[in-house]
Amino acid sequence: MRCPECGSEIPDRVTLCPQCGVMVEETQPSHPAPVGKTGGRPVGAAESGSGGRLRPFLLWGLGFLALLILSVGAGAYLGLRRGEQERIRRLEQEAEQHYQAGLQRLDEGNYQLAQAEFEYVLQLDPDHVGAELGLDEAETRINTVPTPTPEPEDEPPITDQLYREASSHMEAERWQEAASALTSLRQLDPGYEPEQVEEKLFESRYEAGMALLEKGDFELGIFYLDRAVALRPLNEEASAERRLAKQYLEALSYWGADWEQCIAHFQDLYRTAPQYRDVFQRLYQAHIRYAEAWASQGEMCPAVEQYDQALRLLNSTEVEEARAEAAEICLSATPTPVPTIEGSQPVTKTTLPPGFNAGRLAYPLYDTVTGGWDVYALFADGRLLQMASGADQPVWMWNGDALGYRDRLSPGISLLPSLEAAPQRLAAGAGLAWPTFSPDGQRMAYATRDAAGVWQISIRPTDGSAEPERHAAGWGPAWGPTGLLAWTGCEPGNGEACGIFIDNPDDDQPATRVSGSADDIGLSWSPGGNKLAYMSDHTGNWEVYTYNLEGGFQALTDHGAIDGLPAWSPDGSAIAFVSNRGGAWGIYLMRPGGEDPRQVISLGPNYPNWSQQRLSWAP
Repeated sequence: MRCPECGSEIPDRVTLCPQCGVMVEETQPSHPAPVGKTGGRPVGAAESGSGGRLRPFLLWGLGFLALLILSVGAGAYLGLRRGEQERIRRLEQEAEQHYQAGLQRLDEGNYQLAQAEFEYVLQLDPDHVGAELGLDEAETRINTVPTPTPEPEDEPPITDQLYREASSHMEAERWQEAASALTSLRQLDPGYEPEQVEEKLFESRYEAGMALLEKGDFELGIFYLDRAVALRPLNEEASAERRLAKQYLEALSYWGADWEQCIAHFQDLYRTAPQYRDVFQRLYQAHIRYAEAWASQGEMCPAVEQYDQALRLLNSTEVEEARAEAAEICLSATPTPVPTIEGSQPVTKTTLPPGFNAGRLAYPLYDTVTGGWDVYALFADGRLLQMASGADQPVWMWNGDALGYRDRLSPGISLLPSLEAAPQRLAAGAGLAWPTFSPDGQRMAYATRDAAGVWQISIRPTDGSAEPERHAAGWGPAWGPTGLLAWTGCEPGNGEACGIFIDNPDDDQPATRVSGSADDIGLSWSPGGNKLAYMSDHTGNWEVYTYNLEGGFQALTDHGAIDGLPAWSPDGSAIAFVSNRGGAWGIYLMRPGGEDPRQVISLGPNYPNWSQQRLSWAP
């Protein structure tokens, strides 16, 4: 099959999806991001007050001006959010179209084409209900193609046997077994009693789907109904059950990960079908859990609001007592200013993390309130700056102050030349990822999908003076200080020969593959350019490794939790990496040999699609 993220053909599925990198835990709410963010444009440090007392009319004027600024800022923010929502809606529509095409290919017996369709769906939407099941079905059919064999003269043809077997399963209401036998029959001989086989196949898929939904096996039930739709439309009852099941699954996907979204989805479902399964209890409990999350952070006023919402659904002495306690603290609390990080406004730390004594470390941070990513940087002088909003995959330019990143608000690659400058767009287009720069900063490499959905490495001048040139098939490029370019990919025409490739893009020699797994990703060059740090799950768990160009691999971590996304310190004395080994996500430091790991930055309980992110540490 192909990697769900990169689209390259590999023998075993690459675990580059939320299932392998997302810790689904209770989400502690954070302060909502300010509404005036400007898509990553740094804002200068806040000006200090001038002292003295302001006259009443001046206060009124400043208040009016503040309201005006907030209104304009809110409009800009809402515009960005609407644009992002529209982009997500288009991606969902495209994913659904390819999913239906995959079902059609599956039903026609074109299993390789079905496999490609489902893999592309999972690239667009890793959580798509049914695409994973469709992919499993296609791969199973590819690996178990029935072949007719000569039957003894006293035995009926295999097609007759399959038909009778399916009929027997249907009489016993073993609908899934019946559907499997009929699918094999149609694959073996499409001309065998086509009308009767199609009728029985629709009935078995329909009944299997409805029975599975009744049992609460939503994903498989929806998949069987979707396969029934490939033959003919569903009746009103089945269509309604399928729609409700999809709504329920979507709402449930946010449970413990994003209470605000979870509540919104369960509220929509409750308005439509208040008696559907446990939707009432789910909505009630979600309000309580959200209130408890606020309270655990010391934010009692928002907790009161959520307790009130729960009590409107169901009176409870216990909830009333919790609400009263939170309300008392809320009323008596003295508001204190909460430091925010907007643009390049510094937040001074009293002490730096142990071991962090040089350079600047850029990292992406997931905002559980907005559901988006922002890029931050921790400096050795104690500053913590938000470098860009709606952005991820940061990378510092070699020997300079500029920071490149993937822009998620206006899809493409952008560059922040300095802390005082405005961001610049380097390349536009959805699907561009992992920017990296040549040692002199004159060129950049990045990955993008071609028309077939396969990742390709492209190189172009940083100033955009020439069109990008395709360099190789692969993803996750990293340009080293000596001019060597590394990436992960597979050899042309051989989906089993995958791993890390290293190449000098300025000579005519072919790239060299130095490792053997398509899961060897997250590449980071050492300051001297003689070692490459990376992560891999070829042992069944994500760990950090190094490869020495003179030969030899070394495992730096060996822990039951996830370790990954390594980044070398500027002097080569340490390696930063992310891990959830503490029960929540954080950035850790360790020595180059893997010794003395310790956490230096907290990233929170959720870090979705973590394996597609990157850390970058520069002088």
